[in-house]
Amino acid sequence: MAPSTGTLPPHEAAQAVLRNGYEHLTEPMLRTFAQNIYGALLLSAGGLLAILVGAGFPAIQEDNPGIQRLLQGAAFPVGLVMVYFVGAELFTGYPMWFTLTALQRKGTFMEYVNTAVASWVGNLLGTLFFSLMSTMATEAITQEPWRAAVVNQITEDIVEQQFHIILLRAIFCGWLVTVAMFLGTQNQDGISRALCLHFPFFISTVARFPHTVEYMYLVSTAMILGAPLSIWGFIWKVLLPVTLGNIIGGALFTGAYLALIHLPDGTPVGGAPNGSLLDSDE
Repeated sequence: MAPSTGTLPPHEAAQAVLRNGYEHLTEPMLRTFAQNIYGALLLSAGGLLAILVGAGFPAIQEDNPGIQRLLQGAAFPVGLVMVYFVGAELFTGYPMWFTLTALQRKGTFMEYVNTAVASWVGNLLGTLFFSLMSTMATEAITQEPWRAAVVNQITEDIVEQQFHIILLRAIFCGWLVTVAMFLGTQNQDGISRALCLHFPFFISTVARFPHTVEYMYLVSTAMILGAPLSIWGFIWKVLLPVTLGNIIGGALFTGAYLALIHLPDGTPVGGAPNGSLLDSDE
């Protein structure tokens, strides 16, 4: 089949998102695990770029603090675009997918649990590995001003921030990043997909709304470089509120919306006569 071009109508894009969710729900756990390790490596590469670019002009940024955020916002989504284009995955997409599949009464409870755990653990392992590689192994960001910039950002965003603020910010991120994924599915050509994946995540990054995988990488990197955060603090102030917030944002503000507006009353997906989730040519 020739590659599609143009933009899908919203209801067809919602059906495609639902098909993706069902495929992820039923795929082998090892595949899910591998895709999410690889996705974490790619998103972390975007994070490394954001650190190098965002903190690389301290003289300019001293009088123009918004410059650093704009540069980070432009750089970090490169990781998300790479994830999407190579077929890797991130945990933050699953709340949207699984809300749609659950409302369609697809899958078993253990399929949801096993897939979510494999995704989250894969992302954590991938980010921790990349953190070690970009600091202790290669010393890519151990010099100033990059070391201080990472430590200061995490101190401000996490260490000195209240739990409920981190949670609320993570909800907004979960919403924006799943909107990005929906738009990436809706748009069929490479340039449009890249731009649509980029802009919602650009907003989230500039606003410093924490993304689960993004902050797995940034915070673990900052801890290695000397941020005043313990392992327990990493769990309590990062893994718990950011994961929970991203789940709420992706499930409620994107997944539930798509189901309510574009897939009402258990609308069959793909138009197959038996109501199958798969298209007739799949």
